[in-house]
Amino acid sequence: MINLSNETDYKLIFKTKNLYNFFFVLIIILFVGVFFKIINLSVQEKNNQIEIVSEKNSKVFLPTIFDTNGNRLAYSDFNFSIFKANNKFEYLERDASNKQIKETLYFGNPVLKFEKILTRKYPFNKILTNTLGQVDIDHNGISLFEKNINETNEDLVLGIDIDIQKKVYEILYKEAKFLEPDYSLSVIVDLSKEEILSNVFIDSRKEKFDESLMPIKDLLFEFGSVFKPFAVYSALKNKKIDLNEFFDVDQPVFIGSKLIDDYPRNSNSPLQVKDILKSSSNRGAILIRRKLDCQKEFKNDFLNLGLLDNVSIGFNLISKVPELNNFRGAYCDNFPYGYGMAISPIQLINAYGKIVTGRDDFMASFEKKSINNLNEFNNVSTSLNKLLFYANETSEELYENFLVAGKTGTADTGDKTSQNVAYVSYFPYNDPKYLSLTFMSNPKNKYGPYMTAGNTVKPVFFNILKEIYVNLDLSILDIKGTDI
Repeated sequence: MINLSNETDYKLIFKTKNLYNFFFVLIIILFVGVFFKIINLSVQEKNNQIEIVSEKNSKVFLPTIFDTNGNRLAYSDFNFSIFKANNKFEYLERDASNKQIKETLYFGNPVLKFEKILTRKYPFNKILTNTLGQVDIDHNGISLFEKNINETNEDLVLGIDIDIQKKVYEILYKEAKFLEPDYSLSVIVDLSKEEILSNVFIDSRKEKFDESLMPIKDLLFEFGSVFKPFAVYSALKNKKIDLNEFFDVDQPVFIGSKLIDDYPRNSNSPLQVKDILKSSSNRGAILIRRKLDCQKEFKNDFLNLGLLDNVSIGFNLISKVPELNNFRGAYCDNFPYGYGMAISPIQLINAYGKIVTGRDDFMASFEKKSINNLNEFNNVSTSLNKLLFYANETSEELYENFLVAGKTGTADTGDKTSQNVAYVSYFPYNDPKYLSLTFMSNPKNKYGPYMTAGNTVKPVFFNILKEIYVNLDLSILDIKGTDI
């Protein structure tokens, strides 16, 4: 018999009560654990039922598309939908969370049903418009890169850098709000790796461009004066001109019966080649072309630059075939200042890539490559790079801190109130690492007195460059000038 007056017996009672409490708590914990285990098994059972309810797209699980840094640009995953299957079919939630599903299962209406649908996820869909491609209702890739991985069933890695893509998109979107073009395009290319780092397309029209197409390869344009360096390139290559040579641009220049003029008219004629490019003289470009045999030298150089045929951009994607007049008679004189020939943006990029790097095999691609090509400068490419740096300098000092070379182009579209404006640039000019094309169709506003590329896309590119140069392994450089 326990004696409560005995200190030892009292301690024994206290310990016994604690032991009872411990076992009591333990039993409660075990009970709760079993309860939740049962619930979990039930949830699993319910989830299995969800899978059975709908097997939409369950047989097609497409591989993943990555950017150059391993970020997922497109991947496959499941969505859950909740719908009412009473007298009238009605979706209540198209993309339900796990919490919503569990609440519906245990506390909801018994007439509610569930779908588990395999879908294609695009985390950066907005800023990759007309780049990745499309899938059909059965989750099969049907265009562009989506079609490629549907056929190969392998993951795909692009050279696109999503961080650069986002910055370019933000600037281009902001600029498009002000300039109000029909659509805008900006492409950044790594010249050494021949990789397309960003490809931003913004369609500002009510009727949008077909999402199954890619503007960089599927749209054709007359690009205007960005073609003038090609005439200079061909004339230098074939040793038909000297850089110190003068051309009288005040004399009338005709193509057939059409008088060609310069805007604005040059008052300091005659001009050397560098000033023909700087003032973007139409007459000067034609006079340079006329130093060449059109059928042989000029046409052959256009062919070598990839301007006369379609080109590959990787992963079985091919550009449209250019539309052009033939290289005969008066037609030939339209080409030097960017008329009579409609090409895709990627062809323009590749042509510039060839002449500024000196590499005849240059070919920009969306493929991520492990190559690092060196520039193969020759007398022609070195001279052109100096010329285009000189031609690119502006009174506004937009490029005060960057060694940027480039050429603008403004082309009438047939409508006197509509222009296509383009700016091809590369930097640094003395050892080109990156090339860019900035393009807009039919802008309604401008930054200067004239509706030209210099007052539209050129300042747009500079604003882009200020944002992305830190991503480009490129430091701000002071302009040293040229020895032209």
